[in-house]
Order: sequence, then structure tokens, then C-alpha cells
Amino acid sequence: MKAQKWLIKRTNDDFLRYLAKQINISKSLAQILVNRGIKSQQDALHFLSPSLSSLHDPLQLPDMQRAVQRIWQAVSNKEKVLVFGDYDVDGITSTALMLMTLHALGLEASYYIPNRIEEGYGFNFHGIQKAIAHKASLIITVDCGISAIEEVTKAASYGIDVIITDHHIPLAKLPEAVAVINPNRYDSSYPFKTLAGVGVAFKLCQVLLEKNWEQFLDLVAIGTLADSVPLVGENRILVSCGLKQINCHVRTGIAALQEAAGLHAKQLTSACLTYKLIPRLNAVGRLSSASEGVELLMTEDKEKARVLAVRLDEMNRKRKIIEDAVYQAALVKVHTFEDRSAFVLASSHWHPGVLGIVASRLAEEFYRPVFLFTTDGLTAKGSARSIEPFHLYHGIEKCRDILDGFGGHSQAAGVRLQFEKLDIFRNRIDTIVRETLSKEDYIPTLQIDLTAPFDEINYSLVKEISRLEPFGYYNEEPTIGAKDLTVVEPRIVGKGHLKMRLKQNAVNFGAIGFGMGKMIDRLSRSPHVDAVFSPSIHEYNGVQSLQLNLKGLRVITKS
Repeated sequence: MKAQKWLIKRTNDDFLRYLAKQINISKSLAQILVNRGIKSQQDALHFLSPSLSSLHDPLQLPDMQRAVQRIWQAVSNKEKVLVFGDYDVDGITSTALMLMTLHALGLEASYYIPNRIEEGYGFNFHGIQKAIAHKASLIITVDCGISAIEEVTKAASYGIDVIITDHHIPLAKLPEAVAVINPNRYDSSYPFKTLAGVGVAFKLCQVLLEKNWEQFLDLVAIGTLADSVPLVGENRILVSCGLKQINCHVRTGIAALQEAAGLHAKQLTSACLTYKLIPRLNAVGRLSSASEGVELLMTEDKEKARVLAVRLDEMNRKRKIIEDAVYQAALVKVHTFEDRSAFVLASSHWHPGVLGIVASRLAEEFYRPVFLFTTDGLTAKGSARSIEPFHLYHGIEKCRDILDGFGGHSQAAGVRLQFEKLDIFRNRIDTIVRETLSKEDYIPTLQIDLTAPFDEINYSLVKEISRLEPFGYYNEEPTIGAKDLTVVEPRIVGKGHLKMRLKQNAVNFGAIGFGMGKMIDRLSRSPHVDAVFSPSIHEYNGVQSLQLNLKGLRVITKS
């Protein structure tokens, strides 16, 4: 387990008591809220009770009115429309959402999602050809298009208008589309900048459908969670309300996927979606055609949904096998570049569909920005993942002169360049990372929300913490620190997970540390530890018990 800096967040005790009394919560929950930057009664109430009434007016987004007018013109003229999407879950949910909205307006709409392996990311000429073949006079992009200057011009030369809905960071020049809806436009005054692609598409659908847009909150929740955007503000509202919708009235395709994942009649949480459903929906776009994911989300035919869900489940199992092979091969290459500030690794044998997942695993394991490329001798196409202190997009932007293309966010990006320039890029990005980060930045920080003795950890506390759901990026599960614990019966389970009981005085809990199996030898020498964990309710054979999900473990040597 990699060394960590443990940082305990503390707040003035009098203020915590004041805030707790104001909103009738425990002092522990008050501390967790303050740790998330929520320090007023009003902000706390908004956070604990997300409401659709708090969503911003979609007409505040740039070009929204122009987009709506053009779509209603298409309705009046009975035009055909093509939706151009992306192959990840954000793109798949965005495509399904936009298609069903257009169908509800009476429009004849088709869609196109590029093949990840053959075409790569972004609005392209293949989509324009599909629009021409279908005699579509309007293309609406979802989760892509913000940098498609040449493609939009090309579409216009064929008499096809383009509306762009995207959330990626724009270049200095925008495409000359009918409308470019993006909260991150430099001239945008929209109050919330970090919507997922499906969130931006949803905003357009809100205006078009007026009152019937709530039916799509489930898709927005899935796409938002999948894209790892901050779960605060509007994203928190959309995911929270979307989860409620899923658990009250589950869509046919989601129900089938839930069954295929073994989540029988289970109340879905953000964790269930993130670790069970989203990987299955994602796998098909990584290894095959993302259209199967779109069809699953749109169908109302239970048998068709079942067949598609089984297909996605099979693809996910295949994805895991491919992913593990690439991970093991990349691990070997890592040792060649151990002294680097960033890992830039490449192979002609790596499947491009799993590069992002493997890069994410390596970035977490070694706490370095990681770039993984698949090559064909002429070009190198890759995915990158970063660590919290390094803004990936800004770093890659400084290499623009040697790249054929790139795009992404602070923590994830895609890059394309000529194979012969790979070494130049490796050295350039390594220098950029090294000059940007300090030595301290290479040590991950484990934020501890509060400390508590075991006799204060109970079902009541866990239930209160659940009010902070949905958990995700920027709203991680709260962590609790406890000192001077005794390890009882440590053992390895599964693929290198550490299971044990932790005891403090007369109180003990079951605990599990995923990926912490290597620590068992140290525990055999000293069974005394300090621990950081998130408490949860574990159910087995109908019996519930409190379980500690370990986030950090420090062995103490006692004289």
C-alpha cells in the first residue's frame, strides 16, 4: 500500500454545535458538511435535501434559445434529424435522451456513434455521411463537437445545420454552428460549469419538453456518475433525483441490466451504479458498438432488453480479461520509467478500449499522471489519467505543437500523435509535470473527516451519513479515523483483499481493505494499528452488521 499523508480536518467546536443545532443534526454530520465547504444553515439544507426546484434556468446557457428555435423549425418543416453521440456512458445516455426527446416532439430522428477503435472520439465526416444518407438537414451533437470546426463547416457545405451540445473545454475559436451550447464557453454566464455531457443535453430537453423532462432523470444520473464530474450543485440534484426515479419506476433496459448484474430487487445506490451497472454499459462501447447500449436504454420490449443486457454482461467479462492483460503488460513497462514524473507507455498489442481504465489503475497505484498508447507504427492513440494536483488538459495543451489531436478534462484526456514523436512527447510532458508539481504533490493525501472511538460508531451514525448520498467525485464517502486498534484474525480474501476484525476496548467490528492484502505480513509482526475507514451496513444471509471499509491502515510498533 502506497504511503499516504493523513490529514484530519478540524473545525471550531462551538461553531459545529451551533450548526448542528440549527439544522437538527449531530456534531459529526456538521463536521462532514463543513469539510465539504457547507457552512451555513441554508447551504446545508439545500445539500441534505436536493430539489429539482433548485436547478438553474436552462435558458441561461449560451445559444439555448437559438437551438430551441431551430429544432421547432425542424418540427414545423417535418425535417429529419441525426443525433451524433459518443461511445462512453455519458455519450450513450446523452444519445438515448436526445433521441427520445426528439421522438416525443414528433421528429424522425436517427443517430450515429463513432467506433472507438476505427474512428476515435468526436464529431466526424462519417456522421455527416450518415446524415446525408438519411436525408437529415439537422445534426445535434451530444457530449462532443466543441472543437469540430472543420466538420461543422463541411456539414454546412451539404446544407446540413449543426447544433452542438457539449461540456468539454472549448478552444479559443468555436465552430460556426447554428448553436453551441456549453456551460464552459468563455462567454458563458451559466452559474454551474461542471455538468456532464448528458447534463447539457438534458438542459436542452428541459426547454423542449417543458413539463415531461423528469422521465429522463434516470439517464442523467447514470451518465453523470459515469463521467466522474463533481457531485455538487446541479449534478448532485440530478443524480439524487435520478436515483429516486430508478428505484421507484425503473426503465425496462435498466431493470434488465440490473438483473444481469445480479442486483435482484435491490435498492440502487450511486455505488451500485458506479461499480455494477455503468461498467457493463461502458464495456460495449469499449469493445464493440455503443449502439447496443443506446438500444438497451430506449427499448420497452422486455425480451429485447434481456438479450441486450446479457450481451453487455458478456462484453464486460471479456473487458475484464483484456484489461488485466494490458495492466500486467503495462506494469512491466512502468519499471523502465520509475524515475519519471509521468508514465508514458505504449504498445502495438494493447486494446484501445481499455487504455483509460488501465491508466486510471496505474495513476492510483503509483500516484503519477499516466499516458497509455496503442500504436500501429505510424500513429499513437492514447488515453491519459491524472492525479489531483496536476491539471491534465492544461499540461497536454503545452504539447499542442507535436500532437495531431487531444481533448478532455483536468483528470482524464485523449491524445493522438505521430508514432515518431512519442519520445518527444514523453520527455516534454515529463518536464511539464516535474516543473508543475512539488515533491509533496507525489504523496497522496487521505482526508479524514472526523475521529471517533469505536463506542460512538453505530447504526444511527451510518444512517445519518447516508443523508449525504449520492457519493462520488467531490462528495466521497466520509472517512473516520480511530487510533490504537487491535487486529484480530487477519486473512486474505478474493484477489488480494485484507479481511479482519478490529477491536478497541470492548467493541469490535468486521473490516475489509480492498487491495490491502500485502499488509498481512506486517500485521503478523504487530497487530496494533491506526485506521481510517468508512462505516457501512453489511448484509449477509438476511443478517445485518456494521462493517468498516478501510481507506488507510498504519501499523504501530509497541514496546
